[in-house]
Amino acid sequence: MKQRFITGLIIALVAIPPLVLGGIPLLLLVFAVSALASYEILAVRGGKISWGLVTFLFLSTLVMYLVPIDFYIPAIIAFLIVLFVIHIFTKEISIEDLSYVFVMTMILTLAVKGIIHIYDYNGFLMIYVALACFGCDIGAYFFGVYFGKHKLIERISPKKTWEGAIGGWLVGAAASYIFANLYLSNMFEPSVIIFSSLTLPIISQIGDLSFSAVKRQYHVKDFGSIFPGHGGVLDRVDSLLFCLMFFHAILLFVEMQNFYTLFLR
Repeated sequence: MKQRFITGLIIALVAIPPLVLGGIPLLLLVFAVSALASYEILAVRGGKISWGLVTFLFLSTLVMYLVPIDFYIPAIIAFLIVLFVIHIFTKEISIEDLSYVFVMTMILTLAVKGIIHIYDYNGFLMIYVALACFGCDIGAYFFGVYFGKHKLIERISPKKTWEGAIGGWLVGAAASYIFANLYLSNMFEPSVIIFSSLTLPIISQIGDLSFSAVKRQYHVKDFGSIFPGHGGVLDRVDSLLFCLMFFHAILLFVEMQNFYTLFLR
């Protein structure tokens, strides 16, 4: 527990300043996480790791991060075609792994697209999403430890309980809603804040369970071991990636709704 706490504190001290400052520090953090995640995505499959494939995956994620939204779909198509070419002409990746690598890469890139979209609005939005996500994580841990009796989905995550899930949802929803009312009340309609605060903690837990399912599939406990007591970088950001994707979708929907409202007037 002590080691886990110390490691978590160090992670927070390194990650929070770039998330608050944005700009170049945030970009460097994103690149570092992407590089480590690219390695972990491939390493979790077991066996010999191809550094050429790791490099290709990392460069592909960077391209999809940086291209304008109008070129995002062509970039995805090109990435998918190259994956199949690698499968056809080499033994670097099986057809099953191809699907896995594609899905995981899309999660990474869509999450980072979400970060870019969030900072187009306000850096406080990033804190809002993080509160919903990590507030849920912390709440689920403590409610699960002290009140957990009924297993949630034992075949995927044996330690998670319904009590922990409900407690995590309550903490994440309350923390994000209070923060939004203090700092974001003039940015969105109340209905948007209420909906986001209620749903983001649920999405956070879906992300956590989804990555647990991947680890179950490949028979590993963690994606990596870079963080003592915490596992790999994907073990730390699994639920956040899903929250970023989901909130990105909410922002797109709000913008579309505002556009049609303005147009119909």
